[in-house]
Formats: sequence, C-alpha cells, structure tokens
Amino acid sequence: MSPDEVFLVRLLTALDAVRLEYVVVGMAAAALQGAPIMTQDVDLLVRDTPLSRSRIDDLAKLIGAGRPILVSDLSTTLSLIGGDVPVDVLFDRLPGGRSFEALRARAVTIQLGERAAVVASISDIIASKEAAGRPKDLAHLAILRETERIREALARERRAGD
Repeated sequence: MSPDEVFLVRLLTALDAVRLEYVVVGMAAAALQGAPIMTQDVDLLVRDTPLSRSRIDDLAKLIGAGRPILVSDLSTTLSLIGGDVPVDVLFDRLPGGRSFEALRARAVTIQLGERAAVVASISDIIASKEAAGRPKDLAHLAILRETERIREALARERRAGD
C-alpha cells in the first residue's frame, strides 16, 4: 500500500470510529476513481450539525491533527492540519448547490484495504468544479471528463460481458 493509501485507510478508520457521515469530494475523490492527478489534501463534505461538529473535533485528534481551524472568515470550511495530510471539511453543499444528501445518494463506494470510502461521483465532481469556476478547478475539467468517459466505457464493457 502506498503512503497515501495508508493515510486514507487511517482516515476512514477514524471516520468510522467517530461515526461521522461523510462524502469524499474534490480531487481526492477523483483520484480514488482513477483520475490521473495528484492532490495535496482530502476534502470531506459533511452535514452541518452540532453533532457533526463535535465529531470533527474527535476526528482531528484521531488523525493527529491540531484543533480544526476556520479556513477563512468568508467560508465555513474547517481545516485539520498537522496530520500526515491536510483534511478540509466542507459543510452541507458544494459549489453549484449540490447538497450533502444529493451527493451521498449518487456516491460510489471505493474499497481501500478493509475500509470502504464513500466518494462523490465523477459527474458531481465535474459539476462542482464548473460551478466554482476557479482557474485551478477549470484546469482539471478535461482530465475529469476523460476519466468519466473511460469509466463509463469500462462499465458498458462489463455489462456487455455479463
């Protein structure tokens, strides 16, 4: 297992331990689905409730991060820094208005060792990158669309073989 996979398994283990319902979003979600990209953090989307917020404090401790810090006064995103990889926690919605519930309903499950990650679909990742409209998000779109095309073609081949 690569160091990144080891960290992700530790993160998934911690998420299970604190019972935090999440969806992996952003480029980490794309990489888990085969997109040929690298990312410097893991983004999680969670419901914004007092219980979720208390569980995020517990998660930070389990992954060796410091106390969650607010990324900006203009955002509700919390960053967990100090562990092996930064983890950003977003609440309720992604750019473009996609809700936690909608993303969770369309999410895919990716197996990592003995853990399963709940990961946003490639189409939802594309939609959120388009809506965000930042140069770094727009730069990823061609790779994400090609990954989606390849995944769909592979799924068609599997269905045809059944």
